Amino acid sequence: MKSVSPRYGIAEWYGKDITSLTNHERQSLGLIAIKQEGGETQQAIPICPFLSNLIPGALCNKAGGVCSIRKIGTPDGTIGTIVPGDAVVTVCPSRFLQTLEDGATLFSWISEKMLDLANPTVVKETPFLRKISESQRDVETELDMQQEAVEEGKKAGRIDWILVDPKTISSPELSWCAVETQALYFSGGNMRVEFSAYASAPTEVLFPIGKRRPDYRSSGPKRLAPQLDVKVPVLRNWGKKVVVVIDRYFFANMNNLIDAYPRAKNEQEKRDNADVVWFVVDYAEDLKMKRYKVVYTSLESSRHALNATEPLSKTDFTNALRQVINSNNRQNKVFKASE
Repeated sequence: MKSVSPRYGIAEWYGKDITSLTNHERQSLGLIAIKQEGGETQQAIPICPFLSNLIPGALCNKAGGVCSIRKIGTPDGTIGTIVPGDAVVTVCPSRFLQTLEDGATLFSWISEKMLDLANPTVVKETPFLRKISESQRDVETELDMQQEAVEEGKKAGRIDWILVDPKTISSPELSWCAVETQALYFSGGNMRVEFSAYASAPTEVLFPIGKRRPDYRSSGPKRLAPQLDVKVPVLRNWGKKVVVVIDRYFFANMNNLIDAYPRAKNEQEKRDNADVVWFVVDYAEDLKMKRYKVVYTSLESSRHALNATEPLSKTDFTNALRQVINSNNRQNKVFKASE
């Protein structure tokens, strides 16, 4: 039998390791995922075990319920087997809210590093940008419109999470930091084909039907980088830091992040000199989330790291251009301006 290359498939579904589910549970989740992805609201949507750490009883709000993906191989072209040692890829931002391996929460870890306290007040989805109007509005009207924007989900921009030192809430100056959680998109085959396959009958873990891959370019340079370009300069002027939470797979696809202050004697000095602080998490074998790395850096270094590309040399570019022009297989790319 011809060997088949591993493909990315479901790692965690509605907060559960797909390999730990029974055949009937996988079928049941397939049926739920199809309905949820189709926009149907139903009481059967499972509780999100990660978001529920903050909002008790919170239901999964991601269509299809896929929390993370990973490479899955196959011995026979049908049944899937996990590829050992390969990175798990986070595709839902709520996934980052799992309690860490030592019992701490993501936000307590961040707060200990950024605010020197373990129990911050956590604020979700705070509006950061507003649309500029051609007409003048009084403050009351402006506040009313901002509230409408929040309620309607039509904000021009927002900060995912803000961690606040509760002791400063009544003070003239709040002590806080901003937190952005960045999951990865994927490109290629839609997950609906997987949902349908599992929904059709009770089954073991299946070899993925669709071919897909994590899309770092869409998630990093195209989405996260512009957000940092807008938010970091403003917050830097306010004397506030921006934290970005990513997983190990995302981190591995970036260029190197340069320390904001290489000569720093301690983390306090690193933090004081940083614009952006990257908190990187990873998955243990049992898919429990764990600490991986903290990097204190600048906005400029973050831009460079997210780009993860560099220009070819003039020689390399010229040689590649000659190959395209001289190739017999590139007629659809090489033309004459006139006969």
